[in-house]
Amino acid sequence: MYISKVSIKNYRNYKDFNIELKPFTILIGENNIGKSNLLEAMFLVLSHDISVYRKRKLDIEDINYDAIKEFKKKIASGDEEIVFPEVRVDLYFTDPDPDQESIINDCWFDFSEKIARLSYVYSIKQHNIERILDSYKVIVDQKREEGKTDDEILQFIDFPINEYDYSIVGGVDDKQIDTYWLKFMKMEYLDALRDAKTELNASTGNKLLYRILADRNDESDYGDIKDEMLKIDQLIKSDKSFLKNLRDDISEYLNRLSLETETSSNRVDFEFGSVELSEILKKIGIQYGDDAVSIDRNGLGRNNLLYIAVVMAHLYEKQANYYRLIAIEEPEAHLCPILQRHLADNLYDGNKDNKKQVIITTHSTHIASYLDLENTVILYKNKGVVQKHYILDGFSAKKEDKDTINFLKKWLNATNSTMFYSRKLIFVEGIAEQILIPVFYEWKYGKKINKANCQVINVNGVAFEHFLKIVKNGYFLKTAVLTDSDTETKTEHRASDLKTKFDSDITHVFITSNTTFEKDIFDANSSKAANRELMVGVLHSIRPQKCDDAWCTEQKIRLDTQKAFACMEEYKSDFAFELADRLAEKMNNKTKTMFSIPKYIEEAFKFIEGV
Repeated sequence: MYISKVSIKNYRNYKDFNIELKPFTILIGENNIGKSNLLEAMFLVLSHDISVYRKRKLDIEDINYDAIKEFKKKIASGDEEIVFPEVRVDLYFTDPDPDQESIINDCWFDFSEKIARLSYVYSIKQHNIERILDSYKVIVDQKREEGKTDDEILQFIDFPINEYDYSIVGGVDDKQIDTYWLKFMKMEYLDALRDAKTELNASTGNKLLYRILADRNDESDYGDIKDEMLKIDQLIKSDKSFLKNLRDDISEYLNRLSLETETSSNRVDFEFGSVELSEILKKIGIQYGDDAVSIDRNGLGRNNLLYIAVVMAHLYEKQANYYRLIAIEEPEAHLCPILQRHLADNLYDGNKDNKKQVIITTHSTHIASYLDLENTVILYKNKGVVQKHYILDGFSAKKEDKDTINFLKKWLNATNSTMFYSRKLIFVEGIAEQILIPVFYEWKYGKKINKANCQVINVNGVAFEHFLKIVKNGYFLKTAVLTDSDTETKTEHRASDLKTKFDSDITHVFITSNTTFEKDIFDANSSKAANRELMVGVLHSIRPQKCDDAWCTEQKIRLDTQKAFACMEEYKSDFAFELADRLAEKMNNKTKTMFSIPKYIEEAFKFIEGV
């Protein structure tokens, strides 16, 4: 059994949101898009065992801002049809085995398809509605008499969060669920702020390690340990040397300083510690590695791996549970890229027993690029609304799409995976464009391209179509493609075909006027003497012995584009780095008068900026 779908209404940034899940799901997307909110919404429904108890009573900040605003507007306008917004989280369970059917017996949503629904509902207490509406009417009437507008009246309407309460319901008819059954469906949530070092010390009763050690149904599991502790305690009490002498001395001085009572004397004794099992467990710690290093001396990265391993080992060991959801936020915390990749390869060992489900959120392109694309879903915003898109959604079983999938699995490396953490994309052909486009953007707008939440993605050739299919199939981000026209070559129709196939309001293909990116740069900077001087200076810098004749023709009026390109054709990356350095120097010195950006790139920037 696994949660195949989650539906969320009016919880935090989710007004009305649905997402399909798989037995192993990877959630990726930019910061503040709602990945944590999705997990915490699910946490409202499911029981929890190891994690710190989180109240299901919500604060006003937990209710969707737009829902509250719309509610207040209706109150202020005197609308007769007032509906108090409710928070609702629906979890749809699919593919239960016979054992699991017994715990979801009251939750059937579609029995024929074997789909159950378990829900969290946070709603107004019905018996208070009339009183609350009457109080609102008094406020609104009073403020209108004072001449307040509807917008001004909004400020005097408090949302009745204290009149709300939650319920856990199931099935088509939202039947109240017996909390007894909830303990068989558990969610363990390792949030991004986990303190591995603290949680792996069992010295206090609310830490992870203690809760795992204490999570046994039978104290006899620790019988041998308790026997040995009792023996140690008895040895301490029967000591005839130093401890005995010290005990007698303390008792003697205490007898002088204190008074005896009817129920106790001033006799003292030593003990090893309480022999209560709960106290014994607090003395157990974890060591890591062949050298038995205490976790207090471990680095943050090793402790983070140990933390994840402890939780997952405990959950996978407890076969008696009917369903477990393990949610891990940012498993990459404190890990170097190599360890991140290794972790990605080993986070999930399959769903062999149909009782475990894993959800991971990550900001790491190293992890995102090495996990299974079929299980990876992107959260992004389209017109202010959170949307979701599985990377491989929309691909068919045709050979053409299979080839694209194979290409993406090969080329969606840690660099190109940045496209899933951005709002705008610029695809380019090679390293020279990847180097210079961000510099050109800063030259034009006076800000870094990253500031605009835009990423430049190098497709290492002309394989734009493979990446553009992701955008076209539903990942609706503003996307510009910068490509060479390749005129007078065998592929001269490639760019125009790409434009015909993919141009839309979301995606636009921009093509060089000349054959290549570099020729357009030379042409754009051919007329003005200062611009020509910059170009020739770059060429002389990278090929001082070869570019003497590339200065200009036509009485030194224009740069000879063909000669300039021939001079640097085999040194494109060197040219790009040198030009980038010189432009950066000019920007630092605030002397931006001797370089012009090619027109097709200017147009791409305007498209990305929405101009």
